[in-house]
Amino acid sequence: MWRFLVLFICCIQSPYSLNTVQILGLFPEYHYKTSGYLNANEYSDWTTQSMKMFDTAIILAERYKVYVNGQPIKGTILPTNTISNGFAELGLVCQSISNINEHDVLGVVGPTSSTSTRYLGPFAARIGLPLVSYTATNADLDDKLNYPTFYRTIPSDILAAEAIVKLFKYFSWTTCSIIIGNDDYGYGGLKLLSEVHYANLTIQERLVFDPRVDKFQANLKQTLEKSRSRIVLIWANHSSSTRIIQHALHARLLGENYVWITTNKVNEKIF
Repeated sequence: MWRFLVLFICCIQSPYSLNTVQILGLFPEYHYKTSGYLNANEYSDWTTQSMKMFDTAIILAERYKVYVNGQPIKGTILPTNTISNGFAELGLVCQSISNINEHDVLGVVGPTSSTSTRYLGPFAARIGLPLVSYTATNADLDDKLNYPTFYRTIPSDILAAEAIVKLFKYFSWTTCSIIIGNDDYGYGGLKLLSEVHYANLTIQERLVFDPRVDKFQANLKQTLEKSRSRIVLIWANHSSSTRIIQHALHARLLGENYVWITTNKVNEKIF
């Protein structure tokens, strides 16, 4: 929590003389649907905690009279869509800046996904706006040439890929099938495993899951049954991972014949 608060306070330092000080927070607005399955878009624990820490930082700044150029710090949460392609977040930030003032917005906490960050990052860099994400982990975002004002409070996917490779080495596994989410997070993980760690791990089958239509690009059951590997790695966000496991349950692909590994927590209520 303290790392988040320190980065948050760092975002608000500015040489400008301000009338007001605004920190924008991009957090998902989850919509619940009535269906036969548990809704995949329910709150991610970490996203919820991050939003609470954002609120806490604003409250602490007010309580202890943390000012910037003599002005109190204000926080504004901008609700985002969980399946946005990035343009929505960019539009929200642009609208907020135009309604306030470019120099009055001193930082943005968020967005949630690596895909949204890829759209918002260049804009933030262009106007010198600090962008601090709590869940965007794509390794490409470490490129300071294209994303000079981007920071994050969690490690990049490089460490996750290294941990997975070590896990496979420990159990003497050499192959797997991989299911990725149809976003920068999923494709970034596939890129790391197939291009950086290809000597240690062979990917037999690849499947892409699109959460917007709740479908795979190929038949899940047929693809996994024809694979020579019985180890399945899911590289997707929390909501997509939960839906993928739900599909696997209904296809009767969970059990002693397969080993399933996920890079994100799966909602245990589906079992």
